[in-house]
Amino acid sequence: MTPIDVSEEIEATLWPPLPTGDRLVVGGRTVWLGPFDPPLLVAQPNRWGLVEDSFPRVACRVEADPVVAGLLPSPAEVVAWVDRAHRPIPPPVANSEGQRLIAAAGRLGKMIDLIKGVRLIAHPQGRTVAFTTPLEAADLITRCGPELTGMRRLDGLAGGVAVVVRPDHSARDLETIAAVIRRAIESDDPA
Repeated sequence: MTPIDVSEEIEATLWPPLPTGDRLVVGGRTVWLGPFDPPLLVAQPNRWGLVEDSFPRVACRVEADPVVAGLLPSPAEVVAWVDRAHRPIPPPVANSEGQRLIAAAGRLGKMIDLIKGVRLIAHPQGRTVAFTTPLEAADLITRCGPELTGMRRLDGLAGGVAVVVRPDHSARDLETIAAVIRRAIESDDPA
């Protein structure tokens, strides 16, 4: 079997750290603390793949998933758009591929949410499905390999992982992703 890649197409280790002094992540959402030194770096969707619905009222640089960010809210004053590795990108635009991937992520999220012991972190989501499991993230990632590659641990959340729906994923791939995660979790369940 060829492994299914569930990464965001930029290696997570290449993502520069987001500043932490001006924000907290609570329940997958960003709580802005301020005062802010513009331009403030914000992320849409955030590092957990969740759609932000509010931003500080200052000039912002937006770290974006360019595939879906054109369909999501953005700060009132954007001075630059960058990808997850902070390379400049043009302003994202709404497109049918982004809509398709957001819908597919919603379907995958529903499948994953049915797995015993799994909890989706929050809605709405971009094309990333972020969830917690009863396993440590590193253990789940190991158990899902070699069938799934690119699962990302969610920093600061034991058992938290993220998978991304990519343009090359078929409906069958989404079913396989959910099945692999289910097998990995249930293989440890004595019940």
